[in-house]
Amino acid sequence: MHDSITHDIHQDTSRRRRGHALLAACLGVTLVGACTKTKQDTAPPVQQDTRTEDEKARAAKAEEAARKRAELAALPALPGVKAPAPVKFPEPVITTLDNGLELIVLEDHEVPSVDITLHVKAGEIYSSAEQPTIAKFTAYMLGEGTKKHKKAKLDALIDATGGALGSGAGDERATISASLLAGDAELGLSLIAEQALRPTFPEESFDKVKDMMIQEVASQKSQPFGLALQFGRRVVYGERSAYGRPFPTDAQIKGMTRAQVLAFHETHYVPNNAMLVIAGDITPEQAQKLTKKHFGAWARGADISVPRAEAPARPSKTVVHLIDRPASAQATVMVAVPAPGIGEQGWLEAKALQSVFGGGLSARLNQVLREQLGLTYGAAAFHSHGFDGGVFFAGGGTKTKSAGEFAQALIDVLQQPGEEGIEAKELARVLSKISGQFALEVEGVDTVAAKTVTQRLYGLPDGFWERYRADVESVTPAQIKASTRQLFVDQPVQIVAIGKAKKIRESLSQFGEVIVYDTQLQRVSQ
Repeated sequence: MHDSITHDIHQDTSRRRRGHALLAACLGVTLVGACTKTKQDTAPPVQQDTRTEDEKARAAKAEEAARKRAELAALPALPGVKAPAPVKFPEPVITTLDNGLELIVLEDHEVPSVDITLHVKAGEIYSSAEQPTIAKFTAYMLGEGTKKHKKAKLDALIDATGGALGSGAGDERATISASLLAGDAELGLSLIAEQALRPTFPEESFDKVKDMMIQEVASQKSQPFGLALQFGRRVVYGERSAYGRPFPTDAQIKGMTRAQVLAFHETHYVPNNAMLVIAGDITPEQAQKLTKKHFGAWARGADISVPRAEAPARPSKTVVHLIDRPASAQATVMVAVPAPGIGEQGWLEAKALQSVFGGGLSARLNQVLREQLGLTYGAAAFHSHGFDGGVFFAGGGTKTKSAGEFAQALIDVLQQPGEEGIEAKELARVLSKISGQFALEVEGVDTVAAKTVTQRLYGLPDGFWERYRADVESVTPAQIKASTRQLFVDQPVQIVAIGKAKKIRESLSQFGEVIVYDTQLQRVSQ
């Protein structure tokens, strides 16, 4: 691909090569032979400019973008601007009760409030394949009443404080959380303890909660990006992984019983499978005393192991997974590839690439796909992770007729740093932005609390987040090039597309086999 980029773009008007040239121009990169001729002993023949007026306008726009970038890069540093100071990461106080409950306290007296969250390893990955959303259903049902208070009374108690109380579940964790004034901290702890230890799971609430969950799934499936992300995880993690499951069906949601909820709760909601995080205007001593009072009698249970699946064999070729959605007004095209999980080798480079490609309108995807080629209103890239590793997604929405063109330009942009490298100045700007954003984020104890939970949940080493800025800023152009090659060049990318299958299938078939699915993510016979 490097040879095609350095070839004279005046001799090849294909969209793919124009995308490379335009990207290079907007990054201020000089392409040898792209816009100038090298000296030769004999004068080269005059080449006729065969570009269309539209192509000439785009090239001029790219040159103007490159000129402006060069001017900005040449500006001297503002007077008085110093190197970023090290972040003082608040130190959590961590203790463990006799029953195994881990208590994490982050003391901050700036605002007279507290945030309390009980994290239980009872997220959706702990659901069985037969009951794929029992974890979320159990979490929602915790707030429907306890042995001491019915739901209406729970709501009245928390409303009287002006605070908030809620429960839910993600992939790895279920949570019960409360945000209140510091003077109401004990009330918040007592209500969380009631829901975790003594819920009643009233059957009169079952239909209401199930209907809500059915609507949630319907909402996800109505969003092209929701479909693409769900199926992208399935493509990368494989069907054996809990992360790769399809959406739960209406029948699966409606079929859940109180006995199943009780069994899931009894197994997973035990103190040695949980972390209690208290952040805000409270001392560690106060927090420990109240925690022992309300959670000390919680009976220890059997340890719960994390459900892990063996990674599927890496695909040997690109496959287009096309979800037929006749109601789509446009096409959504995403690339999904396996990526490092948090803390694994290459994780920092993947986070940097997330910003290189998708860090706003000035990042590479939007500069090329939106500003230069006019193929989308916006493109994005992001890196997610779980216990079974990570996934790197990139893509966006485009006109139905330009789905194939968009996919090719997207792949070209993603592959370019792996083939040509990245300029040190561009990478320095990206890393500085990541580092600066992190410094601002951890000024709040809520963010520090979340990162502390992540560290302990995934077994990350001590000082992981304290070293994060220094580790990010130490990423080199050579590492970015190697990481990009590993993600997008040396392994075949997988494409997930959403739209009218009859209208976009042919244009996407140039990339490989096209497999069509319905919106339930079930394969359609061809």
